[in-house]
Amino acid sequence: MRLRDRGTTTSRNEDSSQKMTKHNKKDQSQWVFVAPKNVVSDSNSEEQDVAFVKLKHPKTEKSAMFMFSSDGSTVLELLSFKEKHRSWFIDESVQEDGSLMMATPIDPLFLILPYLVKAEKSGKYITLDQILDDADYPQCHRLARCSGASHLHCISSVRGASDVQAYRYDSDKALDWLKAKVERLAEKLEEKNVHVISGAHSATFVRSSKGNDATKEDYLRYAAGMLSDYITSDHSKQLFSHLGIKAVAEKKAAETDTASEPPSKKARLSTANGEPEEDYSKNFNGNSTEKPKPKLTAAQRALSKVDKTGMKSIASFFGKPKKSNSTK
Repeated sequence: MRLRDRGTTTSRNEDSSQKMTKHNKKDQSQWVFVAPKNVVSDSNSEEQDVAFVKLKHPKTEKSAMFMFSSDGSTVLELLSFKEKHRSWFIDESVQEDGSLMMATPIDPLFLILPYLVKAEKSGKYITLDQILDDADYPQCHRLARCSGASHLHCISSVRGASDVQAYRYDSDKALDWLKAKVERLAEKLEEKNVHVISGAHSATFVRSSKGNDATKEDYLRYAAGMLSDYITSDHSKQLFSHLGIKAVAEKKAAETDTASEPPSKKARLSTANGEPEEDYSKNFNGNSTEKPKPKLTAAQRALSKVDKTGMKSIASFFGKPKKSNSTK
């Protein structure tokens, strides 16, 4: 699928000289783009009503690119994958920028949640258009028209009639909503037999599922980790606590602490009167009365293995001769 800027499409009847000129120029008006069919038409029409906007990311609170469908009912997160040495062949041209753009739908409640938490500090019930009032990201008002925004009661308390409603953040409802999403995602992961422990790897290269010893808790932990990419760290901690499981880092730390514990010391043998049989104090530095033995060289070790029976030491040849007891 290609998205072109209006007025940049050239006719296929161009002469060869014009094509060569176009090919030599750095054409940044087209990209390889993957998106759901119901959001972007797969035709080459120039008329595309989708909107590319910058919104505040719900986890990092930094600027990120999102896309709204032509009818405004769906919001999608834009992801870009780039490699140094990659290009695309598009028709009769070569696209120098080999990046791959992907658009994946995201629940608008994830994007509304940070604004709802911020508005809760006032302690009042506020309408959604006031909650989404952000001078830095004015396009966030589009979230109110998304179909998922109708489920705002899942993370907040609601007051007012159906035509005019006000909302206030409810932490208990929000955690229950996140928990339900984690459980549904964990069921799908288990159904697809995704390996989520001991270095997750693609099931394409696995002949059977016998090697997958993941428990329900492992799937919940993995699913919670995936959803944690779209919520703040505080919400992530609360979510793991609400699920009754530990995060991956906490689990590894607990396993490391358990593995690093020294083995229990054996009781020292003692005599009948309770006194130790050996003097252990001499093994400590400063209390030892024996000098450490010097290290032997290779020649000295070889000489120590020789049978010295009947042999005299070299010093005996340099001593004074013994007096004879015989009398003349």
